[in-house]
Amino acid sequence: MIWLGGIFFLTLMMGIPIAFVLGLSAFGYFLATDNLRFLIAVPQRMFSGQDSFVLLAIPLFILAGNLMDVGGLTQRLVAFANSLVGRFRGGLSLTAVWGSFLFGGVSGSAAADAAALGTVLTPEMKRQGYQEDYSAALIGVSSIMAPLVPPSIAMILYGALSGTSISRLFVAGIVPGVLLAVILSAYAIWIAGRRGYPKLPPASLGEIGRALGRCAPVLLLPVIIIGGIRGGVVTPTEAAAVAVVYAMLVAGLWYRALSPARLRRVFLNTALVSATIYLLIAFAHVLSLIFSIERLPQAVVTTLTTVSENKWVILLMVNLILLVLGMFLDTVGILILTVPALMAIGNQLDLDPVHLGVIVVFNCLIGFATPPVGLCLYVMSGVTRRPIEAISLHALPMVGLALIVLGLITAFPQIVLFLPDLLVE
Repeated sequence: MIWLGGIFFLTLMMGIPIAFVLGLSAFGYFLATDNLRFLIAVPQRMFSGQDSFVLLAIPLFILAGNLMDVGGLTQRLVAFANSLVGRFRGGLSLTAVWGSFLFGGVSGSAAADAAALGTVLTPEMKRQGYQEDYSAALIGVSSIMAPLVPPSIAMILYGALSGTSISRLFVAGIVPGVLLAVILSAYAIWIAGRRGYPKLPPASLGEIGRALGRCAPVLLLPVIIIGGIRGGVVTPTEAAAVAVVYAMLVAGLWYRALSPARLRRVFLNTALVSATIYLLIAFAHVLSLIFSIERLPQAVVTTLTTVSENKWVILLMVNLILLVLGMFLDTVGILILTVPALMAIGNQLDLDPVHLGVIVVFNCLIGFATPPVGLCLYVMSGVTRRPIEAISLHALPMVGLALIVLGLITAFPQIVLFLPDLLVE
């Protein structure tokens, strides 16, 4: 394992993309340990790892999100959120928080959420007197809610790797997402009161209704997904296909926003993102072969239980390890590397796999707003052209609030599980 870890960190520090880091680490391990006989199993592992019906949901949900993103979707969602919360002190900052929550139900991507909302909101927030670094940090941290709200690519991948019900994972992410939105809203109101940020004139019921009508087809997408799965009408993968057809009809017929050029861009973006994820999955299954050879999951469980047999101490250590990994790796890479060991730990501690899955995904998402990688912070730095260091300083208190939510969902499993137990059989 020393060779595997050494090659992994060396290639990672060289700036090589994570998919190729995984592949080079695996092949380096086979060469260094004179286990070349296992190379014959590598192609079979790579293809069998991707030969899963549930994984078809990933490119389909990405395509549905991209289709819904054309034709001014972001502006419609922001206008609706603004009509609801703009009347409060610092209303535009609340729009950023709840706009992120709403947009997450369409895109499922934190980076896409940050880029879309940052482009729309930061100029107006600057015009109203908001500190630019604070605005960028608020949108960047708020965007981590996106992969908690269905459809979530991270939840699909965790479910595929662990054999956990994806429909239960989808529903389980909703309450933590709402909890994070509420606590960020409270912080935004407190900051607005201290700094005297403005509030907008209250929207009338008619204005709220018109704003809702303009984005209602978009907001129905997650309802269709959850309703279809909950009713037993479709599987998660079939729900993704239904979402694509629905998104095509809404974007093309309702919003009349599809053109050949836009369709080409949508399909190209979907192909590029999906190919990256599938390459990661392929190399992940090569690594899983190495993990089984080295008995890594059993070694991790033994190591943690040697330190302490207390369930809460072990969960604290797991959270700390995942948070550190989140500072350097993306969500897909962390899930691929850690899920086998985490499932062994979960079995040892008798944890519900859905509860464990939400904890793992939430940890990964906090990494999107944590330096030195902090993808969403880098996205906002690019949007606002502000230094990443300045944005990170304003993000730290909000990351602290996200850690409080992580602590709550870790300590109280029913926060995560009561909604799946209620809605999903």
